[in-house]
Formats: sequence, C-alpha cells, structure tokens
Amino acid sequence: MSDLYALALNAARELTPAELHGAVCGLTVCSPDGFPLESLLELVGVDAVTDEFSVESFVSGSIEALMALDMSFAPLLPDDSAEIGDRIAGLADWCAAFLAGLAAGLVHIEVNSLEELPKEAKEIIGDLRAITDVDQAASQDAALDAEEDLMQLQEFVKVAVLLIMSLLNTDAEDGGIDAEDVDAEDVAGAEDDGEDALNAGGDV
Repeated sequence: MSDLYALALNAARELTPAELHGAVCGLTVCSPDGFPLESLLELVGVDAVTDEFSVESFVSGSIEALMALDMSFAPLLPDDSAEIGDRIAGLADWCAAFLAGLAAGLVHIEVNSLEELPKEAKEIIGDLRAITDVDQAASQDAALDAEEDLMQLQEFVKVAVLLIMSLLNTDAEDGGIDAEDVDAEDVAGAEDDGEDALNAGGDV
C-alpha cells in the first residue's frame, strides 16, 4: 500500500481512495492560487471525509504527486493484487470524480462551464467520460486482455490529466508541470492506446 493510499484511507469516510483522489486532482488543475478545500467539502459533503488534518495531509500529498517534475503522477487505484474488475471500476470512479472536481473548480479560473474550455481539453474530457462507462463485469472472462487494456487506459488518464492542467495554465509557480513538459508524441500515443482499449469490443 502506497503512502498516498494510506492517507486516502485516513481521510475518506464515505468515498473510495480513487474517488477522493480524482476529486482532489480535478479541483487542483483549476486552482492556480491554492487548493480550495471548501470547494472539495461542498463537492463530496462534509460527512464523506474524516477530520481536517487528514484531508489536508491527503490533499498535500496528492498535489505534490500531481506536480512532480518527473511526471510520475498516476491515478490512485486499487492495488494490482485486487480483482481486475475492481481495478477497472476504480478507474471509472476516479475519472467520474475527476470530472466532477474539474467542473466544480471552473469558478476558480473564471470559466462558467466545461463547454467554454479549449477544444483539445473538451476532447479529452469526452474520452474521460467514456472511461466512466467501461464494462468491468465483462473483463472477468478475458483477464489477460483486460489487464493490457487497463494499463493503456491508466496511461491515457495520466497523460490526459497532465495535459488538461497545462492547457488551463494552472502549473505551480515553484516548478510544476509546464505545457512544454508534456510531450506531444506521448499524448498522441496515449490517446491512440486509450481509444483502442475503449473500442475493444465495447469493454475493457
């Protein structure tokens, strides 16, 4: 279990670590002037989390990972030892929570709706929405294929989030991810792999 996953378990009461992490990341990419903790509580509900210290510790760890210069960021999902269906469901939940956090955070960059975002960002959002509908039940009959598709989707989500953050110009002043740091070939490759995984028979 990673340190960040342990922090999530301490902070979340009615949310999975994937849901809490997705919401925090969605809000972070829209918050250049500091993380809006009140917006997070309004989004998930006060009863969904534990105490303020635990939540702030998790938020701090999540932001540090998201802004890492080595781009080691990854969505926080169930461990690889979990059933493939549970991990696919975790990725779907993560994407849904990220999109909810993103929509809730638009006010912090003076944007009224997702439709007002740059075209490339809207296309990525459409792909993330598609991931929320993946069929985790069907994966049990084709575990090996599902594993490969899940890895491709996870990589796509990672690159997609970093690209959205760069498009919204919310990189940290102290050396966060810059648009130039997200390689165009990596983006294109991740998009192709993600689409292939989504189109593989309509499920993962």
